[in-house]
Amino acid sequence: MKNAEIWRLLDAEYQDPYMNLALEEAIPLSVGKGDSPNTLRFWRNPNAVVIGKFQSAETEVSLDYCNRHQTAIVRRFTGGGAVYHDLGNLNCAISVRRDHLLIKTDFGETFARLSKWMIEGLRLLGALARYERPNSIQLNGRKIAGGAGAVKSGFVFYHCSILISSDLKRLSEVLNSCKNSIGKPGVRSVRKEVSTLSVELGRELTVAEVKDSLRKSFERSFMVKLVDGETTEEEEELAEKLHNEKYSTAAWNLNNRPAYPFSKSRKPENILSSNMNF
Repeated sequence: MKNAEIWRLLDAEYQDPYMNLALEEAIPLSVGKGDSPNTLRFWRNPNAVVIGKFQSAETEVSLDYCNRHQTAIVRRFTGGGAVYHDLGNLNCAISVRRDHLLIKTDFGETFARLSKWMIEGLRLLGALARYERPNSIQLNGRKIAGGAGAVKSGFVFYHCSILISSDLKRLSEVLNSCKNSIGKPGVRSVRKEVSTLSVELGRELTVAEVKDSLRKSFERSFMVKLVDGETTEEEEELAEKLHNEKYSTAAWNLNNRPAYPFSKSRKPENILSSNMNF
């Protein structure tokens, strides 16, 4: 695309889920200050439950199951409900300056717009998905993706998790049902029947295939050019600080429950794909 606006594409993930969520906050903070370009990030967690900022881990998550299966519990800085992450789940995150033309006065409209490019990308794969307010994408009446966002002084941030080939059995076991959360504190997740792209399309999709389709859709939808990039030294230092002081702490994630320890490696690394049976 001639004269297209340039955005950075990051394919950056860690094996440490706490570091993944720390970087998830560090990037938009850097974008908001003007130190980093507007960014689309693709990433995955190997085995984790990610809960919304205002949720109770005890309400949303089977803590016993997580302990037995070494499933990390991580709180993100955005609202919304609890989701299960494995290598069959692709996370897409948009960090954009608040004064960008994409941003509307009505932030509900903005978040809807920042999610619909994914629908077009899924349609390139043959999935006739549709957007459902407030922040979910459905296919054949089942939820295959959910999103959440945040608006700060300098940036707007939106991220979404897409179930490509996730282990649905493990997902159902790790997340508590609504009936078990009555009377417990925190913002509760709205439970809907979920599925994966692979199940609904009747064929196995790879993460790489979905990334490629979403990349094409993003460029077409927003008339931008995505250029492969890397995290900056400043972003990595900020992510390290957020990891140490916030995301790896039991006080943030689990209300003083012990967190599962992960490798100290801090450099973004590709996590090898694995075939999930569901």
